[in-house]
Amino acid sequence: MNPPRQPASIRRSKWLTLVFPLTLFVIASIFIVLPVRHSLQQRRFEIQSKQTLLEIQRALQDFHVDEEIYPRRTPMTGAQLVQFLVEAGHLEKPPLNPWTQAPYRIEDPDQPDGITYHTDELAETYALECKALDPDTEAIAWQLDSTEHHSLE
Repeated sequence: MNPPRQPASIRRSKWLTLVFPLTLFVIASIFIVLPVRHSLQQRRFEIQSKQTLLEIQRALQDFHVDEEIYPRRTPMTGAQLVQFLVEAGHLEKPPLNPWTQAPYRIEDPDQPDGITYHTDELAETYALECKALDPDTEAIAWQLDSTEHHSLE
């Protein structure tokens, strides 16, 4: 004897009671994961940009000790400054570019770059500015210079 068949509406409602909670779970997970992912990406950028700025600052200080002035060319992008410091022997190798997560490519002037170097007309002081994660914005995330902002603290 065969068991009695359930009506189609009961079978459909059982299917919906399984799929609906799973769909809600997936949607909720997406809304939780996306902000966390963005936050982690932002934090990684902050750490990397600080490390890169400090590495460039050390090389600028070494250059200043040897030459008694800062590089005269102003302004320079981060890639131009890295190229200058590598060629001058004050950077062993290019640091990581925080916007690409790869070492600065000296031969590529079009790479995303939010670091800017400035000096005065006598090359006695310098300023390094680092833009936010989106280098197309004007927001400055970090600033180092030889007069006021000696540290990223």
